[in-house]
Amino acid sequence: MKYDKIIFICTRNTFLSPLAEAIFRNKTLGEKPELYSRGLVVLFEEPINPKVNLLLSKYNIPVSNHGQSRQMEESDITEETLILTMTLSEKIQFLEKFGSRGHVYTLGEYTGEETDVMDPYGEGEEGYIQCCEELMRRITLMTDRLRQEV
Repeated sequence: MKYDKIIFICTRNTFLSPLAEAIFRNKTLGEKPELYSRGLVVLFEEPINPKVNLLLSKYNIPVSNHGQSRQMEESDITEETLILTMTLSEKIQFLEKFGSRGHVYTLGEYTGEETDVMDPYGEGEEGYIQCCEELMRRITLMTDRLRQEV
């Protein structure tokens, strides 16, 4: 694989990016590269949303060991880091703060879909299930692309 790290990023690192990290980790079963999720605005560490592990359990994916939210730091990035944000606004925010270090895309851009992955906050259970299934579908597209880039 051409990347040494993959970092999934969302705003607070409590739902979308830990969910994407867990789905990807399950799909690749421990293959390289290193895998992380981070937040752009983590004012204090807080636990991931309990719905992450409920959704993972529903699809027989090992529960996340993510624990607490983590702030994205400059030291997390190398020149060969693939950075995937959930939305275009998060990508812009990342670029404004960290510049163009690494390889920065929205998950939609990387998978050939120009749409954002939206947080289902405030929606009912069905909204969370749809979001998880959308992430699983995009992670499949992502792993296909990564294997082609070798």
